[in-house]
Amino acid sequence: MERTQSLPVTSPPVLASASSLVSPPISPPPNVSKYVVGVCAMEKKTRSKPMREILRRLEKKRQFDVFVFDDDTILNRSVEAWPVCDALISFYSTGFPLEKAEEYVRRVRPVLVNELGMQHVLFDRRKVYALLTRHGIQVPRHVIVNRDLPGGMQDELIEHDNYVEINGVRVNKPFVEKPADAEDHNVYIYYPTSAGGGSKRLFRKVGDRSSEFYPDVNRVRRDGSYIYEEFLNTQGTDVKVYTVGSSYGHAEARKSPVLDGRVVRDSAGKEVRYPVILNSTEKEMARKVCLAFHQTVCGFDLLRVRGSSYVCDVNGWSFVKNSKKYYDDCGLILHNYLVSALRSRYFRLRRANSLTSMGTQMCPQYATEPSFMGNGGQDWREHARPSSGSDVSESSVASASSVGLLPDDENREELRCVIAVVRHGDRTPKQKLKTLVWESDLVDFYEKRRSEGKYDEVKVKAVADLQELLDLVRSLIKAYAPGVGSKEAVWEVEGGDSFEKLLQMKRVLERWKFAGINRKVQFKPHKSYAAAAAAYADAAEGAEKPKVLMVLKWGGDLTERGKQQGEELGQSFRNRLYPVEVEEGGLLRLHSTFRHDLKIFTSDEGRVQMTAAAFAKGFLELDGDLTPILVSLVTTLGRDANKMLDHSGQADATEEMQTIKSKLRTLLQRDYFSLEEMKSAIAPLKTESIIQALEIIKNPKDALVRLLELVRKLRAEIAERVQDKQADEATPLYMGETFSLMFERWDKIFRDFYSTKTDTFNLSKIPDVHDCIKYDLLHNSSVGWKCGLDLFNLAEALARCYVSQEYGMDIAEKQSIGNRVSQALCAKIRADIVTVMSASSEQEGSSSSRSLYSNSDAAEEAVDIADQDIEHHGYRLDPSYAKELRIKSPGTQVRTRLYFTSESHLHTLLNVLRFQCPSWRARHQDGGEDDEYDISLEQEKFSNEILKRMGISVNDHMTQRKYVFRESKLLSDSSRRALDRVAEINYLAHIVIRVFETPSLPEDSEDRFRVEISFSPGVKDGLPNSPVGAEGVEDTIYLTKNMTGVMFEDMLAACVSSVQSTSV
Repeated sequence: MERTQSLPVTSPPVLASASSLVSPPISPPPNVSKYVVGVCAMEKKTRSKPMREILRRLEKKRQFDVFVFDDDTILNRSVEAWPVCDALISFYSTGFPLEKAEEYVRRVRPVLVNELGMQHVLFDRRKVYALLTRHGIQVPRHVIVNRDLPGGMQDELIEHDNYVEINGVRVNKPFVEKPADAEDHNVYIYYPTSAGGGSKRLFRKVGDRSSEFYPDVNRVRRDGSYIYEEFLNTQGTDVKVYTVGSSYGHAEARKSPVLDGRVVRDSAGKEVRYPVILNSTEKEMARKVCLAFHQTVCGFDLLRVRGSSYVCDVNGWSFVKNSKKYYDDCGLILHNYLVSALRSRYFRLRRANSLTSMGTQMCPQYATEPSFMGNGGQDWREHARPSSGSDVSESSVASASSVGLLPDDENREELRCVIAVVRHGDRTPKQKLKTLVWESDLVDFYEKRRSEGKYDEVKVKAVADLQELLDLVRSLIKAYAPGVGSKEAVWEVEGGDSFEKLLQMKRVLERWKFAGINRKVQFKPHKSYAAAAAAYADAAEGAEKPKVLMVLKWGGDLTERGKQQGEELGQSFRNRLYPVEVEEGGLLRLHSTFRHDLKIFTSDEGRVQMTAAAFAKGFLELDGDLTPILVSLVTTLGRDANKMLDHSGQADATEEMQTIKSKLRTLLQRDYFSLEEMKSAIAPLKTESIIQALEIIKNPKDALVRLLELVRKLRAEIAERVQDKQADEATPLYMGETFSLMFERWDKIFRDFYSTKTDTFNLSKIPDVHDCIKYDLLHNSSVGWKCGLDLFNLAEALARCYVSQEYGMDIAEKQSIGNRVSQALCAKIRADIVTVMSASSEQEGSSSSRSLYSNSDAAEEAVDIADQDIEHHGYRLDPSYAKELRIKSPGTQVRTRLYFTSESHLHTLLNVLRFQCPSWRARHQDGGEDDEYDISLEQEKFSNEILKRMGISVNDHMTQRKYVFRESKLLSDSSRRALDRVAEINYLAHIVIRVFETPSLPEDSEDRFRVEISFSPGVKDGLPNSPVGAEGVEDTIYLTKNMTGVMFEDMLAACVSSVQSTSV
């Protein structure tokens, strides 16, 4: 069971014995019957449940008379009429006269729990950040815009599409905009165009809402002073820390309002928060905050990001809303604080002495404090275990017992880890439009943006640049349109190679708002550009104009259908893969109580990122737009680690894949004497789905000719619609596409698919034909395609023969390409498995030697990870609150790692799981002693090195080293046959790896961890020839259910290290 640790203190406190917490109360000094504790704050605060609970506990000690000032006394009576008290609890809230309270303190000189003068600092976020920085407390990177400087001076702010520049300092989106006035809670977050743009507005909770997303609001506020700070991705978690003195704190986490703005409330209407464990760095930060602001009772907001922690707000006096254990702890600590301060004062200066001779005393953090929180809680100093007679709370005992297994659970298996690799969802076709231009305004547009001294390529993606280009294109069309078709100067003479392409470019640029990454324009100077530009500059008359190739790219975006299916897949994962009986709340209960370690990784492709965001929305039952979810929950890998999930992972296998594609081009464009000869040549592994496709095709060369003819017919069908000026309105196409643009899309496929010059087919275009016709049948079915279904069926059959075999035709090729493309991903999955198994052994080892009542170093080390990498540890539930929260298994921890990627990584990873690598297979064919094998330390080291070079920290090695090899633990024959029948790795296809633990088995038992691997081919298309109701995700194929964790880890390490020449 986890216990909290001690905060370091600057000087050793005078510690009471552990038994002092349950000994008779300390008597007041002679001639003093009871101390008077005044509570001077607004009634809304003093009458709140937390304050009443804590004051009741103070009075219960029978050493204090508590006097609560009412609002009438505070607001309407002079301080001379205020009652005299020995100690004062006073703090600001709306309407409270802070200066008046300070005047009272100067007159009466009571012991203060929270210093009043320092509360002025809390009104200004700029001063708060300055004080935090001065005391060495980490705050988010930020820049301040001051608009209230003396003399009316203002800081300079320059706003761009994806960043702001303040006095020369750049802050990129996403960033947070906070008013300098700490009483203004209207905090805004601005998102980059790559994530969809827009802004999120946070505000004081109104009903069940705490924020709203505005997709079209991108401009910052200019009406006051603001702090602009880097947005820190906390995986959707906010943490508030409540200190009571410098050596005690209670941390609570909740769902961040940034995520979806929906406030989760309990049956009493309170926002749901759960106590979590702080690491040692955070405890030291809490101590420093308490001392820096001179606030004994203080709340502040904490962000934990990639192993580092930051304080982003300090609130002053704050209480936990609903926790009996906290009330007990807080009441006890305040009692001891006050008694210590008052006794030390009154033993020096008796009541007979003049009050004016006593300086105002803060309740000293270095006075006598409780040495042990018998009721649980986070006392952060080292202490001894209390005697058997100590007052140990039931919740502590209950939490401890729940960590172990009850007799009935001895053979129970528990889910420890879920790893999934998921293909992105349904997308629009990727398209491009090329046009060569030499019109002077377009050339000038390029000239303004190229690098000085270089005629390099220019990419235009920024909103302002795209808008400027659109305005320019519109003006050119207006200027040249009258001359089209006449003998006078027209576009083809003065401006570019095709006026129709200019019109198409305008239509594409106008289709959607400039947000996201749905369009970009590349300007590529013609090879003669430099010479032509120089000649034209010297003598414009008669000289050849410099030419630029404009390439407009668009498409490849996740469709609404893709978003919906992604969300449904997330819901399916939540309901199918996680135990429902977790206090009858399943995954959501596990996640909300911080026993679920979730990380979502994607490549940098927009459709992959949005698929992950849609999935997360369904997975965690979130509301609202995808942009805030994407920015808050999804981690896009950096350049070094991106090969794990994007197309750059194929670089190491390019040469081998090109050889196979060349072989396929030959095999699919020749004649065969018989069907059997064709099957033997094209499907050497006799894969059932390919054999079935070949039986449909019959003769591949004839099939390619038929496919070309069907594309021609479809193209002609679209051309007829283009001639009909009313067609676009009569039959609206999906996402605003026009028939003219659709014709351009299919015309390009037609031209690229077949070369009349060489009489050959470009087989790499088969997947494009398949994707495009599927897209049009799904999204543009209202057109009523005449030959669409025939084209789809033939394209699908050819794609079956071609696509999966790009990654290898025989086993050796599939092994080689699979291990090369998936090397980094396999290394990461292996590290995930090792982490889970290592964490279990560490917890077991530490729990056996840990006192129930001590905050051992071992417990902290299990949580306190401070690595600056993508695999930082999130917050974990504080188990000492388990009984209060009705959590039966606080020790349960499930790790989820979700990797969203493209089709290629699904093909190659599946091949690795099916065929492993030659060296690993050969090793087990040779046999070991009693079929028992050791994990290769050399391979393990190489696999770890791959990740370290990508900036990912890993555990060095596992505890368990041996396993028994059994072929039956790999894929079963039925699994192989099921995989052979898979026709396509469709959208949202996924591989799921689940790790289960049987805690009752010995730590060194190979069978303690079991790995289950499953695969789904993805969504059913729901096309007319599909079975009735064929929507959703295909049935699951279980590759294995009984592979041991050690064997799986060794297999992955061998596959990773089989490509020793790969550079990372």
